[in-house]
Amino acid sequence: MYGKRRLSHLPFFETVQEILSHYSCPSTCPAICCKVADINLDENDIKLLRQTSKDEADKIESWYEDGERHYKMCPPCPFLEFDKCSVYDSRPTLCRMFPFNISTMPDVLILFPCDMGATIFEDYVEYSDNILKRPVPAKTIDAFEQSHCSFEIKLNKDLPIPMLVIKIDDLITFEEYLKSKYV
Repeated sequence: MYGKRRLSHLPFFETVQEILSHYSCPSTCPAICCKVADINLDENDIKLLRQTSKDEADKIESWYEDGERHYKMCPPCPFLEFDKCSVYDSRPTLCRMFPFNISTMPDVLILFPCDMGATIFEDYVEYSDNILKRPVPAKTIDAFEQSHCSFEIKLNKDLPIPMLVIKIDDLITFEEYLKSKYV
């Protein structure tokens, strides 16, 4: 996906971290994402996880493709204990970005419709209306809200989940908006 390049060094990672600093998963979060989705890892993620729990890190799959080594954890995450991350401070980069995820399209990220993603989406709609002066289309809002209501069911049944596609450039100004909103 990104080759040997560390995901945490991608230009959008710090912006996403700043955005996420204004939010948190609710205590009732059932960690569905950790139970049904593959988690791609980079070399730094592997190193941190091995330092934290070598036995569990040994469950991580690896393979070579195009001369590069790739890693992933298959669901359920081996570090999930009682619906909580047992390696939270050392969790992989993609986990630290959630509910944002990398898209196959350049210069955009996607936002999952979990509970925290829905809260971020509400602020993003407000930001898009008031700052960008580009209202999010009503059909996009409806689709995201419906997707939020059925997120767990769709993930468990491996059904398509509508997600919001956000330009990385818009995320940079969204982060600035959040700083002023949550001062």
